[in-house]
Amino acid sequence: MSHMMTASDSMYSVREAPWHMGMGTNVLLLDSSPETREQRIAAAGHDWLVMETGIYNDEYQMIEDWHMLQRSDDKSVLNITATSYVVVQNVVAHELFEALIEGARLDDGTGGTVRGGKVCYLSARVDEPRQVNGDDSPIYPYIGVLWSHDKSTGVQCFRTSVRIVCYNTIRIAELSSKNAGRNYTFKHTSNVLERIDEAKLVISGARDETLQYIALANELGLIPVSTIQRQRFIDRLIPLPPATYVSDRVVDNVFKARMAIENLFHGPTIPDNHKDTGFGLLQAGIEYLDHLRGYQSSDTYLGRTLLREEPLKRRLVPIIRELAR
Repeated sequence: MSHMMTASDSMYSVREAPWHMGMGTNVLLLDSSPETREQRIAAAGHDWLVMETGIYNDEYQMIEDWHMLQRSDDKSVLNITATSYVVVQNVVAHELFEALIEGARLDDGTGGTVRGGKVCYLSARVDEPRQVNGDDSPIYPYIGVLWSHDKSTGVQCFRTSVRIVCYNTIRIAELSSKNAGRNYTFKHTSNVLERIDEAKLVISGARDETLQYIALANELGLIPVSTIQRQRFIDRLIPLPPATYVSDRVVDNVFKARMAIENLFHGPTIPDNHKDTGFGLLQAGIEYLDHLRGYQSSDTYLGRTLLREEPLKRRLVPIIRELAR
């Protein structure tokens, strides 16, 4: 895993230390979120401007239609781009962030830079914990804003369950939110703040999606499941192939997979109140399909857990409802 933080990068993290803290990265650990824009900009390491500087050839003649983007503090080069490229200063992204979180109760969050300031981010955990009846673990959403000065990404805002602390988590939050339809990218950066209402619609739509999941979970949580029904669910999820194609190795693999799911009901990941409910079956099915099922590579694992919709997951709820009849 890579944090992509150079010596000129820094970040703040409220209450929770990022995984790379103590590994030479510049991390400011705070007890509470910054109260003002100025404090947030300084804590995130966004307190510099993007300067547009002319480019000269070997004969000291200015090259038309091109310029260099530099940080105002250390003069490091962020990008070389056409003069038609619209620079979004860090303070504008902070104004966007403030508009998105207006009226929301915020808990912890992060903000910082990676790749020498070429990519910048802000995130805040919205203090709107949701809980499924019978499960005391809260579900928190995050609101994030992402922008770059090297054209690697446009100005984006999104709602995610990923806490951003490094380059990898930036990419996971970005890709997973796009896949789930929770991402709004400003195609024309010259009027970012004028299109804030469009962005808010995407954010509020994601909130509705969370509420729909809670409603579904509570519905399934009211469905009692017997030991026989649980076994039937496992058999449906991991079926044996037709007898003519079954080898001893295949039978052994199916048995091991079924036992892996059965063991989930005796472990800590499924709440005690839901070990014998439809919601418990849903949790077991998702955990198996995401984490216990074999995978060919880390890309395959990341894709099925976060970046794309899995057809087998869509079958879980219909199977549970059918068994409950």
